[in-house]
Amino acid sequence: MDKEDKKYQQDKRIVCKYGNKCYQKNPTHHEKYKHPQKRKTPRSPQQAPKKLKTDKVEPSKVDSDAEDYSIEDDSNTSSESIPKATNVKVNHEVSDSDPDDDSESNHSETEDNSNKMEDTSNIQEENAVDSDKGENLEDNNTKNGTNDDSKDTKDKTYSNKEKEWNSIIKDKFLVDMPPDFFQFWDFCEKQAPKCPSEALSKVGIFLVGPYDVLAGKFSKVDKPPEDYLIHWRYYRDPPELQTVLRSDDANGYHIGYFRDAPDKTPVLLVSNTPQKNGILTPMGGNIFAAVNLYLEDLKKSGNPFRKMAVGGIQAALTKEAQRLGIDLSRKTKAIVAREKKIVTRSFNKIGLCVPYNKKSQVGYRELAQTNKELEANLNKLEQAKTKAEQDKCFSDLQPVFTYTSIASDECDFGTGIELGWNIISHGTDRLNATAGRFLASNYRLFNMEAFAKIAEAHMKNRRKGNKLSII
Repeated sequence: MDKEDKKYQQDKRIVCKYGNKCYQKNPTHHEKYKHPQKRKTPRSPQQAPKKLKTDKVEPSKVDSDAEDYSIEDDSNTSSESIPKATNVKVNHEVSDSDPDDDSESNHSETEDNSNKMEDTSNIQEENAVDSDKGENLEDNNTKNGTNDDSKDTKDKTYSNKEKEWNSIIKDKFLVDMPPDFFQFWDFCEKQAPKCPSEALSKVGIFLVGPYDVLAGKFSKVDKPPEDYLIHWRYYRDPPELQTVLRSDDANGYHIGYFRDAPDKTPVLLVSNTPQKNGILTPMGGNIFAAVNLYLEDLKKSGNPFRKMAVGGIQAALTKEAQRLGIDLSRKTKAIVAREKKIVTRSFNKIGLCVPYNKKSQVGYRELAQTNKELEANLNKLEQAKTKAEQDKCFSDLQPVFTYTSIASDECDFGTGIELGWNIISHGTDRLNATAGRFLASNYRLFNMEAFAKIAEAHMKNRRKGNKLSII
């Protein structure tokens, strides 16, 4: 045994599962794990570990210091072998077609697109640091000149009253509101001065959520901080969605701003009908566009009495939007730019955008099961009635949770967020605590504390139905 071998044997750090082929570069990883020898060359963009060097590993034994992400009812489940870690094929050319098509042609097309993006991307930092907190992970399209803060409304200086409202909203809901939010309130005040929140009641929608601050409904309300985070938060809403309009139908149709990060201006609004599914439908880049699209849909399928009211409201809304220079189209330049940043399509179809470095392939990796496989297993869990049936379902799901916890430990935090999204969108309530843990921990690793708090509050008090006001 030479001097180097003896030194390695005496090193009390944990043995890295990848040995001398380890691709990790962040200092925290090397402080925690020991390696036979220092890697001579950095990992190339197309390289990734082919297989985790572990067989039939218990989730709790993957890393003695890692948080236990196993599901609550897994005490009687059998351990599973860890699935292979594959190269991440980030989907930059995303469509609404089935994301789980495993055909050979689809595989080749995805790889071609990935290689094409690799050739054309202008990444400045060749050896990016994979920080445990995700601070140095770059958005995968930043170098292409896209900007999350793009607005469809003209630059607007907030009035003193709007600044006061925004301060209260930030305190209660943890996010700021964009200019069009306040401009739409002004529009509704002109339509219904006595009760702006009901200015659109004739077409079946009402202003709610942070609009209740503008309506003065919170002036005498004193609730715990977490209660405000679930005010008009629907059953299948991810933390990124903040409801501002609700309908009066039994299916819970609602519209809200969708943010990819709590400190960024929302690029779009989305709608959802939780009684039907968890799909989020894009509704334009500002609330004027969202309401206009709602009215267009209402003209095609709404009841005749409400159709009569559409014309007057839509004419007034269009006139106000033109005066303000607001884009009423469904797809704005900012929304198109966002499409290029999507790393995967989850169950809700809106597309997940998280900090992801294409050069080092750090920030996201694919789940251990395809969407179809995961959905099938969640369906079985939801339908399971006996304890034996539930135990079998937990056993089938366990590799997904184990693999996702490993991804989080290796700085691919987006994987845990995708899994949490899928649980919420699917609709099962047997994994609320598990979804809450995955979401909260990975949001925090991405420095998105507001989303982490929203996820925790929602999963602890996840309510069905349409009566979701805390007032």
